[in-house]
Amino acid sequence: MLAVAACSMPSLTGNEDRNQDAQALMAALAKGDEATVVAFLTDENDAVEVKAQLPFLKSIIPDGPVPEGNTTGWRSFVGTDGTTYEVSRSYDYPDRVIHQNVIFRKQGESWKVHGFQLNATIKPGASPGVTPEPGEAGDAAPSQEPPELRSAGAEGSVA
Repeated sequence: MLAVAACSMPSLTGNEDRNQDAQALMAALAKGDEATVVAFLTDENDAVEVKAQLPFLKSIIPDGPVPEGNTTGWRSFVGTDGTTYEVSRSYDYPDRVIHQNVIFRKQGESWKVHGFQLNATIKPGASPGVTPEPGEAGDAAPSQEPPELRSAGAEGSVA
């Protein structure tokens, strides 16, 4: 007797619709488009609380167009609390790589963002957020405090 079995391996890049939703969310964050970001969110999210966090999240993302993201991982869950889909993506900029993690939750027939997180890895030799030399920033006296390194290991999230 001969038995043949087969299994199917899910796509290594995950769900293309969720990948594109994560890309669109990243573009909205980069533009500071609060209305679009809030429109992505599930009903459980407090829009006022989310909006308060957006300026910091935007500060992690360099100015200009968002490069096409690369999906680095994904997972899907179905349980008594509903269906969720999590995707991790990276965005390669000249001086840093932005890592994005987005958790989608199924609401009715649509997928909404339940939470997301951004963090940055600064590339060797890069100097993002360079502080101007004393006297270059106008008439204000230079600060004696060391510059804040928000970009190095900066992380922000909404959940």
